[in-house]
Amino acid sequence: MTELDPALIADAPPGRAPVSPTLQRVIAATRRMNRALVHVDPVADTPDVADDFEELAERLELLGTMEVRQTELNRRTRNPATGSMNPIAPPISVDIVSEKVVSTVNFSEAYQGPPGTVHGGWVAALLDETMGRTRLLVDNNVVTGSLHVRYLAPTPINTDLVGQAWITDRQEKKMIVHGEITAGDTVTATAEGIFVYIARERFVSLGNVEDPREAQ
Repeated sequence: MTELDPALIADAPPGRAPVSPTLQRVIAATRRMNRALVHVDPVADTPDVADDFEELAERLELLGTMEVRQTELNRRTRNPATGSMNPIAPPISVDIVSEKVVSTVNFSEAYQGPPGTVHGGWVAALLDETMGRTRLLVDNNVVTGSLHVRYLAPTPINTDLVGQAWITDRQEKKMIVHGEITAGDTVTATAEGIFVYIARERFVSLGNVEDPREAQ
C-alpha cells in the first residue's frame, strides 16, 4: 500500500478515506467525459477514441486490488451520490446546519431527463441522500423504509440546487423525515420518508455478495 502524505489524510472529508491527487484527477476527467459525451453525435465514428477508452479501462482494471466489500471509510468514497471516488456522483455535498441537513449540488447535462431538467430519479436520489443523513442527528444507522416524492416544478440542470431535510417525528424503531429541494426561490420537489433504525452489526453485513468480477 502506498503511503499518503499526512496533509492529504488531514484534508480528507470526515469519515472518508483520503484520495490521492492523481486519482482525484482521474475522477475529475471521467466526469468531464460523461458530460462531453452528451454533446457527441450518436453516429460519430471515433475508432481512435474507442481504442483509447478501451485501453484506459484495461489499465484501471489492472489497478483493482480491492473487494466489493470494503472498509467503511473506503466504501463511502464510492457512494454514487457523494463519493469522491465515484465518477457517477455529481457529487452532492452534505453538511449539518443546526437541526437540519443541508446539501448542495449542480447537476450537469449528463443528468438530464426532460429537456433542461434533472432526471426524476436523480431528484429522488438527492432527497434520499439528504434525508438519510439525518441519521447523524440521532447517531444511528438507518435504511430507507419508504420515500414519497412530490415533483412540484422542473428541477433545472446546470443550476445550484439546495436540499434540506429535518426530522418531524422520532419513534422507537423509525423516524419520519421531511425533505425538499430548491432552485433559487423555487421549491422543485418535496418528500416524506420513513427511515428505519438498524443496528450497526446488521448494517455492515447487508448485501453479503461474492465479488462480481469472479463471475465474469
